[in-house]
Amino acid sequence: MFSGIVEGTACVICVEKKGEGKEILLSFPKRLRDVKVGDSISVNGVCLTVTSKREKKNQTIMKFDLSPETLSRSNLKFIKVGDFVNFERALRLNQGISGHLVQGHVLSTLKIVEISRKNQESEFLRFGFEIKPEIRKYVIEKSFVAIDGISLTVSEIKDESVFFVDIIPTTLKLTNLRFRKEGDEVNFEPDIIVKTVVDTLERGLVQVGKK
Repeated sequence: MFSGIVEGTACVICVEKKGEGKEILLSFPKRLRDVKVGDSISVNGVCLTVTSKREKKNQTIMKFDLSPETLSRSNLKFIKVGDFVNFERALRLNQGISGHLVQGHVLSTLKIVEISRKNQESEFLRFGFEIKPEIRKYVIEKSFVAIDGISLTVSEIKDESVFFVDIIPTTLKLTNLRFRKEGDEVNFEPDIIVKTVVDTLERGLVQVGKK
């Protein structure tokens, strides 16, 4: 479990095919030296397991396996050497949650359809994302969403086809949103509470209809 408060970005230094999946090598900042093999780390919002680790002078190198399911659901299928990915270590039970509860179970990828500023002087960016039919029921104004693992609030929904989030300068500086452009695909995970309520109600209504 994660909070969606991204700690920084890691650089992709190797991508190799591994059967039906892939194996990736990421270079992390020095401060992640406390991470152990077997630990979970959110990579672009996907919960991955550290399979190996080695230290270098100014970095920590970690390896992860990407299953066929992970590749089919997430933008990690597009990952290449030189890319930067968001990372967050798993929460501990004694930690506060500054964002919202994020499982690391990406539901789908969404396309960025707009990146804009209110004016040229503004430090704040507004990102617009497509609303696919299958995720529409989970997108509610002022609710949480996780975009590439970043805890964000839906600020506006337009014509039931696009939702917007506002990005503060600190988020832009700490995450790979600073590299994003219109047309890029990002990972989407709905708020776990919204998804649980919606799916439970849908299932209940189906059962009622069968009686």
